[in-house]
Amino acid sequence: MLAVTVRDLWEACLRLLFPVPCLLCAGPLASGASGQVCGPCWAALPRLPAHGCAACGRPFAPVRAAPDEAGHPGDSHVRCGACQRQRPPYELARAALPYGDTGPVKPLVLALKHGHRQALAAPLARVMHAAAAERVDLMAFDALVPVPLHRRRRRERGFNQAAALADGLGRAVGRPILRHVLVRVRPTPPQAGDRAARRRNVRGAFAVSAPGAVREKRLLLIDDVFTTGATAEECARVLRRAGAAAVGVYTLARVT
Repeated sequence: MLAVTVRDLWEACLRLLFPVPCLLCAGPLASGASGQVCGPCWAALPRLPAHGCAACGRPFAPVRAAPDEAGHPGDSHVRCGACQRQRPPYELARAALPYGDTGPVKPLVLALKHGHRQALAAPLARVMHAAAAERVDLMAFDALVPVPLHRRRRRERGFNQAAALADGLGRAVGRPILRHVLVRVRPTPPQAGDRAARRRNVRGAFAVSAPGAVREKRLLLIDDVFTTGATAEECARVLRRAGAAAVGVYTLARVT
């Protein structure tokens, strides 16, 4: 479990002096609330189903089949049509929460990403940590790598939300965070359009600044939202070319 931070204590003091409503339900915040979200709203966050594509994690109903030769359940290696046609450069991609136009997840992500609500990062990392038990073995990776922002975007936003999530998750599992080995070498417009357009948008946008830090390492990419997978694929491809033994992807949310 993640330790209580100085920021958490400071926010608790501020709430006593200046009560604020829950970001999601607008109800009163109890003393144990974190990130300006009440306890019931945290508890009610929807979770992605554990079953899905063995590669990209796209949710689908469990497939009942005989166990394989190694004894794994029959649905543990089932891939979606897209991943059967072209295997992604990452080992697996998983997410904790469903991201859609309705529901509480999108407001949380947007508040973290664009609303200067950095205090949401720690409790959202706790959500990722709790959900990982059914999705990804965090201890199977040597280090966490946040998807980077271009320096111009980071100056505008004030922080990198992927790095903030990675920090919390890394503390929970005792894994180092490689914050600067993967860099965004050119600014890109916000991702939009279909998968092909998104791939073109990020092609050549990333580089590895210190190949020795990733060589023969199993790395877990951390980001806020998995949409089409274009960014994750490009980052994984660059890390593998630099010598990483394997790359996994774990995001807070996923478009379903």
